[in-house]
Amino acid sequence: MIVNGTGATFLLQLALQVDRKQVLPQVLCDPGQQAVAEYWATGLGRWTASAGCAASHRNEDFSYWTSTWAAAFTALQGEPAYEDPAVRTADGVFVWDAEYCVVSGFLDLPRAELLQNYSAVMKLQEDACGSEPLKSITEGAPAAALQGIFPKVDEMFAEEKNKSAAQRSAPLLQPGILSRVNAAHCAAGSYSCMIHFCLNNFCRLGDGRIGQGCQCDSNFSLKPIPTN
Repeated sequence: MIVNGTGATFLLQLALQVDRKQVLPQVLCDPGQQAVAEYWATGLGRWTASAGCAASHRNEDFSYWTSTWAAAFTALQGEPAYEDPAVRTADGVFVWDAEYCVVSGFLDLPRAELLQNYSAVMKLQEDACGSEPLKSITEGAPAAALQGIFPKVDEMFAEEKNKSAAQRSAPLLQPGILSRVNAAHCAAGSYSCMIHFCLNNFCRLGDGRIGQGCQCDSNFSLKPIPTN
């Protein structure tokens, strides 16, 4: 036990030498983004969890979804590196959405072109949601009933995370699961929001893993906290 002032000063100096970014979620680029993430994920900005996509459509600006609750929540809920038959993630990546973005094919779309083109993203939603199998699934059940797929997938991921990588299955590759997830997004009008979110928030890294946020773009940032 250190009881003298010299020892205490040494420990303080040692602590101050620790890189502050090591205690941040690994997908945020700047220490100031931690407070911004908390505002959108759990603070006054949390309204964007349920209404951010609708706001994106009203304003023809996907940042009301892509750069608010969706990005903030997944940044704060980052997980250790993960692997299953569908995805291999870097440390700090939110696995559920990373796998969704991969198996939906959204990370294969032209990122630079679509991130700045609201109309083009909406056209992708129109085409996908108006085609089979999403069209039939959406028309065959109430929108509220379709939302039941999300807790089911939560449970599937929880079960797989208790297994070794070699033993895992990929929840979103199981028969019918991805179609039901995307049909739920079609019914809610959020399929387009998810395309934009995936392209803005996730990427394939050079070694094939899926990265998120600052791992993909050193200029990655969340929507600023409103000042009024």
